[in-house]
Amino acid sequence: MSSCVQCGAPLDVPARGRKPRYCSRACQARAYRARLHTRTTPAPPARRPADPGLSRDRIVRSAILIADAHGLESLSMRHVATALGVKVMSLYTHIGGKDELTGLMVEAVFREQDPGSRAHGGWRAALESAARWEWALYSRHPWVLEVIATVRPPLVPSLLAQFERGLGAFDGLGLDPVTVHRLYLGVSGLLQGLALLRVSEITAERRGTLSQWRTVQVPAALAELGPGRYPRQAALGGDPGVMADLSDLDEIFEFSLGLHLDGIARLLEAR
Repeated sequence: MSSCVQCGAPLDVPARGRKPRYCSRACQARAYRARLHTRTTPAPPARRPADPGLSRDRIVRSAILIADAHGLESLSMRHVATALGVKVMSLYTHIGGKDELTGLMVEAVFREQDPGSRAHGGWRAALESAARWEWALYSRHPWVLEVIATVRPPLVPSLLAQFERGLGAFDGLGLDPVTVHRLYLGVSGLLQGLALLRVSEITAERRGTLSQWRTVQVPAALAELGPGRYPRQAALGGDPGVMADLSDLDEIFEFSLGLHLDGIARLLEAR
């Protein structure tokens, strides 16, 4: 027995002639409207598959290369997408935005250090090792200083681990936690303050604007103003060798770090 293709009701099929498909004109009209809706409603767009070669790690590595070469001010999600040859929106399937990306970049560069590579030999050797590694880090990735030398650095695991290892240099010395934090922040502040000069130097070199400021411009300015006005600075005599030594940031860093650690040693001896 036949049934209506629209509502399923049984149909009376005549012995001869065309067999009916609908039980009533109302069912026939409903079927027509359904076919019309199907023809006029566009199919939903196909979802573009994610780039199988794109990953969070690849995005972060590309962003680090951009920041290393051009500075943090040039970094954007669009710049990263262009470097990777993908659409900008494809990045957001892996990373929420530039703030998250910057935190992941810091996490990645501070992971470059092997936690087991610390020098053995007491608190001083540990602090020297940590400070020299971080000093070298700012030369490789100058943009990092801009991100972490703030009162609200990104709280990423590798940066927190670096800080924890620095505090751990004072373990077993009988110091209270507040003093330990102050001592380590003093070393960190010295390091980051000098690193500002290093980063400025690298930025000027990148832009091609680094001139012989200390060896040429400073002596010329002192000579023009008169040596009697700034006698202690004029005492250097504008000697190119001496002035070049004064601009050797690596030497200044080592000299200053040694003096600072000497001061900590005297404090510990007095206690």
